[in-house]
Amino acid sequence: MKTKILVIGYGDIAERLNHQLDRSAFDVFGISRQENNASNSIIWDWLSSDLPKLKNKEYSSIVFFPKPSDTNQNGYVDGFINSSRNVFNLCNTISFKNFITISSTRIYGEKENNSVTENDSNPNEFRGRTILKYEESQIKRYAEKLIILRFSGLYNSKTEMKLKNYLHRDNAAKIIKFFIENDLSTTTHQIFNCCEDGSINISNERLKKVGFIFD
Repeated sequence: MKTKILVIGYGDIAERLNHQLDRSAFDVFGISRQENNASNSIIWDWLSSDLPKLKNKEYSSIVFFPKPSDTNQNGYVDGFINSSRNVFNLCNTISFKNFITISSTRIYGEKENNSVTENDSNPNEFRGRTILKYEESQIKRYAEKLIILRFSGLYNSKTEMKLKNYLHRDNAAKIIKFFIENDLSTTTHQIFNCCEDGSINISNERLKKVGFIFD
């Protein structure tokens, strides 16, 4: 029987993940606002409190990609706080082993040194503060089932690498794949910075210590 993965917010990185996973071993159920290329496409706007009816009720992993509905503060509250509440209500209707929630290194604010770790969050503007609040609520909801992946600035080609801390979109998908395929169950939630070697401000040592290898 195939391992079932539910991706909420199926987009570019989820599509890359879908291509990286062994199709003979995994079934990907992708939730988005419109039809997508997942093995099983489900249409739902997770800003809506009306929950979709899922035929499958058991999953190995759930992956959630929050996305602000606008660039202003209300858009971030919608995209991270309100949507994650609706997703949690959906998760109460199904069973799963772990919940992988995508976050951002934006919660560190502006840092001048090169050793910022997962314990050093200090947001200095509304985006970072909203995302940190989102993380805190996810920890309360999912406890030891939760894996938080803090993505740095995403890029497709070297010409786009204008940020101090960065992550190729293929590597972003590969990191998610790593946590889907490897059982790192602990008695508490886990947080990982996801940035490549060469990033200036943020440490990825915790991610590499659990066995992830960058391309």
